[in-house]
Amino acid sequence: MERRTLLSLLAGGVAGLAGCGTPDGETETPTPEEGTDEPTATPTPEARVERSLALWNPTPNPVFTTVVGVRGDLDVFFENRDLLPGERAALSVSVPTGETAVLVETDSGLRARSRWVVDAAFEGLEVVLGRDGAAFWRTVSCDARGECSLAAATLDDGPRIDLPLVGDGSARWYAPAGVVVENSGPETTARLRIDLGDTGLVDRAYRVPTGARLSVPVTYRSGSYRVEVETDDRRVETTWSVPDQPTTYVDVSSGATGCGPANTTLTVANRDDEPHRLSLRVDAAGGGESFDRVLALDPGEVRELVPVTTSGGHAVSASLETGTATSGTWWSCPPRGPASVVVDATGAVSLLAAGPQPG
Repeated sequence: MERRTLLSLLAGGVAGLAGCGTPDGETETPTPEEGTDEPTATPTPEARVERSLALWNPTPNPVFTTVVGVRGDLDVFFENRDLLPGERAALSVSVPTGETAVLVETDSGLRARSRWVVDAAFEGLEVVLGRDGAAFWRTVSCDARGECSLAAATLDDGPRIDLPLVGDGSARWYAPAGVVVENSGPETTARLRIDLGDTGLVDRAYRVPTGARLSVPVTYRSGSYRVEVETDDRRVETTWSVPDQPTTYVDVSSGATGCGPANTTLTVANRDDEPHRLSLRVDAAGGGESFDRVLALDPGEVRELVPVTTSGGHAVSASLETGTATSGTWWSCPPRGPASVVVDATGAVSLLAAGPQPG
């Protein structure tokens, strides 16, 4: 994507979002009257801060991504990145405080724009690419005590436990599993509680502005955790399976839970030299609508299906007309890629899905 193309798009849309004219913090250069020696004023540069910019591609296809930020008629940043399926690229950009217009475009035809309001409370911006658009989130991360710029109060009077929990040696960990509280609605205050068995790990209140994503690192230890988020409008409780779900997400506005912007593509392949009839059932995590189909597969045929629309642990069962069958849990959680149901050359059927990849 060429810079001039993006700027022409910004002029038609994003520039209107960010405001027109001279950016805040700069002065226009006056034109002196003819015959005067009045000195020409020079622009005062805006103060800038370093912020993180994350580009995330949870789709099953690689994409070439361009992201540009504009303040008034000036470039703030301009980045190009090739993103593999499931890849999350973390960048550092220098931006002025206040509002910046952001446009994202990919070679797959996706185009999205948003405002990025930069202030001291947030560490950066995360852009999550989808099939039909992109989501923009302002991000902040808490420390091992649950402290961060959005923390409101500690509500538990019991002993404090340093996080993340020490691992149990059952997996190879590159980063701690964590909880993300996000808000797609109006600003609210949310109480976050996390327990492992009878042990309380987190009990804090956080201010969660519109479009915010709050990350809390929790554990290197496998287990079944209870996560509860409560606001004035709703209470959400979910079971968090670690390390199957490297991160669990709770939206305080909708009450939706999951394990992130997962790739929900399921590939079905017949590698046998005989045709087969495959009975496939996928029960979506959280009691969502089930996918139940009988597929007639020619020799060598490959199909890509999207049987679910949300992330989580989906129950998959598959059987052939010959009686051979398989079943298992498909964890459509980042950083995993697509799962597959495969009929091999012997006529056996199997579910192939990436195993747990903590961090």
